[in-house]
Amino acid sequence: MSGFKALKEKAQQEESSVEKASKDWKKSLENDLGPAPKQPTPMQPMQQKPKETEWFAEEVAPITGDFAGIVGDDGTCKTAVVFDSIPKGKSCLVIDFDGGGAKLRDAFYADRRSEFKCQNPWVMQDEARTAYNYPATHDKVMAIGRRALEWAQAQNESGYTGETLHTVLVTAVDLWDSVASACMFIEDLGTAPDGIGAKISPHEKVGMRFNWQIRSTRFHQLTSLCRELTRHGVNVYYETHWNYEQTKEGTMTGNKKPRWEKQTANYLHTIIEMASKAVRDDEGRLTGETRYEATFTKSRSQPNMLNKTRLVMTTFDNADHKWHGLPELTRE
Repeated sequence: MSGFKALKEKAQQEESSVEKASKDWKKSLENDLGPAPKQPTPMQPMQQKPKETEWFAEEVAPITGDFAGIVGDDGTCKTAVVFDSIPKGKSCLVIDFDGGGAKLRDAFYADRRSEFKCQNPWVMQDEARTAYNYPATHDKVMAIGRRALEWAQAQNESGYTGETLHTVLVTAVDLWDSVASACMFIEDLGTAPDGIGAKISPHEKVGMRFNWQIRSTRFHQLTSLCRELTRHGVNVYYETHWNYEQTKEGTMTGNKKPRWEKQTANYLHTIIEMASKAVRDDEGRLTGETRYEATFTKSRSQPNMLNKTRLVMTTFDNADHKWHGLPELTRE
């Protein structure tokens, strides 16, 4: 029996544990965010053709939220500038792939824990060679996104008195890309038994070149939910890291690009690049000061900010840090 066949049979035997994992995360999600959204009623067949003016009726909706991407290395204030932009009394839902949102909340916003709702999107597996159940993780992320959309729709109804969803933040969206890729091999193509198998010779497993569109489509299912959230007045942020390009020999080329699906930038209204740099004196010696800066490389809603850089934070070796923030993100 081939190793692949044995792994496939083992995966089939684990179906019951997969179902149990799904029940567990659904129960956890309901405890954190409330009851599951009601299922929409089936659409009734259209009795008559609408009048032409009905297709173009003026939309009554809140101001459109921003859909932004924030790119930078670890520790460059990506999550911090988002949290700082949220007014007190309003909520932020964090799909927290790398745990950075929960860590920052507990360190600096302990008094607002109920407003910063950090959701762990990962679904663990029992008795398997991979720690994570990638298909179940994909389903959980989509469920969180749908719950956020239902929340946004509800708060725009007259008479709503509950908490206000101000922002949705997805940390380490590069990990969401890896989930979409693993699900393509495991569920859609059936060429890998689990996340480890999906990493072995991926170009051979994918078969025809256009099959990579499956991964792209899976990734942008969340993007579609996020775009709809902005139409209901909610800000959405994709946070990711840099991918530093290398040659086949492992030499750095000096080029870099964001770690997200390559079409992502087309959907974003704003892109902000975060960086830190040590300050030197006239003789090139380190002064002990480090500056953390944000540069707007795409800015549809604030064109005057395009290619502008703002100082976000300054740290010193022998003094407390100074926080400046990024007020351009603040919106009531």
